[in-house]
Amino acid sequence: MAAKKGTLYLIPTTLGESKPDWVIPAGVLATSRRLKHFIAENERSARRYLKAIGTEHPLDDLQFYILDKRSKAIDVPRLIAPLLQGVDMGLISEAGLPAIADPGGLAVAACHQNKIKVVPGTGPSSIVLGLIASGFNGQEFSFHGYLPMNKKDRLHKLRILENEVRKTGATQIFMETPFRNESLFEDMMNHCSPGTEICVATDITLQTEVITTHTVDEWIKHPPKIDKRPCMFLMGVSC
Repeated sequence: MAAKKGTLYLIPTTLGESKPDWVIPAGVLATSRRLKHFIAENERSARRYLKAIGTEHPLDDLQFYILDKRSKAIDVPRLIAPLLQGVDMGLISEAGLPAIADPGGLAVAACHQNKIKVVPGTGPSSIVLGLIASGFNGQEFSFHGYLPMNKKDRLHKLRILENEVRKTGATQIFMETPFRNESLFEDMMNHCSPGTEICVATDITLQTEVITTHTVDEWIKHPPKIDKRPCMFLMGVSC
């Protein structure tokens, strides 16, 4: 008889300094509190989050297995070893939902390959929250993650996204590291058509949250305050 395997729980976290019980359901928090083994991108921030929600175990008893941008598929068997031995684990994100714009998908794929149950937890996603608050097409959309750092390549990508909106009406979603927000915004203002609609979603779920949709022409007249603040950018057509 095959040994019983553990379950991988996908543990959402807050998008910033908001209270966990404001944005994460009680059942998900309860599951997160009882687990002792976690796959995490950063142990320090994972410990901080688990301390904030009140884990049932002493912090020193928690076990962390690091899966970050430097990890490769060859590293994953070691990470999921407790699951194969019947131990439940949590895959914890740096912000929001795991496996979206973070390396957690490697662990999830390995679980499916090894017939390990995967349970996603409900929590905040800046991608989805930005989309539903934008007024853009929520039926067809694409998420592109971070645009290229090279300016020439970034401008080329922006032209592709703008053309895709015109051709299909599908919403295009992308992001940037906070300290490069202003540079990306300036590129859109200088190179996108005046009538192109852009939504800037800043500090999603925080008390300082601002989500606004304008045309490029309107944004030039009323630029947002986005320097070093987490943002999601959307390009689309208002419904």
